[in-house]
Amino acid sequence: MIGAQFGPETSPRTFVWSVEFEREVRRNVSLRLGYLDNQTTDLFVLDTVLSATGANGLLALHNTGESHYRQAQVTAHYRPSESTDFTISYTWSHALGDLNTLSDTLILFEAPVIRPNVTGILPSDVPHRVLASGLFHLPWKLAFSPVLDVHSGFPYSNLDVLQNYVGVPDGSRFPTYFSLDARIYKEIALRIPFRERSKARKIRLGVYSTDVTNHQNPHDVFSNASSPIFGTFAGFQRRVDGMVLDLGQ
Repeated sequence: MIGAQFGPETSPRTFVWSVEFEREVRRNVSLRLGYLDNQTTDLFVLDTVLSATGANGLLALHNTGESHYRQAQVTAHYRPSESTDFTISYTWSHALGDLNTLSDTLILFEAPVIRPNVTGILPSDVPHRVLASGLFHLPWKLAFSPVLDVHSGFPYSNLDVLQNYVGVPDGSRFPTYFSLDARIYKEIALRIPFRERSKARKIRLGVYSTDVTNHQNPHDVFSNASSPIFGTFAGFQRRVDGMVLDLGQ
């Protein structure tokens, strides 16, 4: 392994700046605008160096990697009463940088695949995201708490049988992610028996469901361009139901 430089002046460094503005546009309604910029330099990246004969190549470590993350966000918050709350936000973001950084390359595999380093869209890039959550009180002192998450699918790369890139690295994306989670519960005051001075504790009892619509959000894809099932998605998310049991003060 060659090409590495170590020293205080060559360590990875990050420069982050952000700005945020919030204003109450009308009674019980506030609007928040924000922008964040995160740029990291001197990241250590792995790259292959071929010999003049094309054989017995070397694996080089350079501290020349960079990454740049930008994010703009708009959030609206509506609170008509003490017991009702609703928030919705839209986020635009873009992540660009070197793909062969140490944290993304040396993962827990017996023989990790080291491709030639390229600069492109990072695997964490999510251009568009809408997130909404709320708390609504229903009859019989029930509380309803939904969370909606919709965002662009994560990028991935198409590969050949030798695990080389086919086309633009991270040029394809998973389908749009959609998830609706919800909880319905009731708070019950409970005192510890046989203790006169015991304080009443609130118990939150109810049911919850993640991915209520059972939308099939895949986690894996057959990205080998020579596979007969190339482009087929797998590892789908499933709905999970359960009980809510929280002990408060």
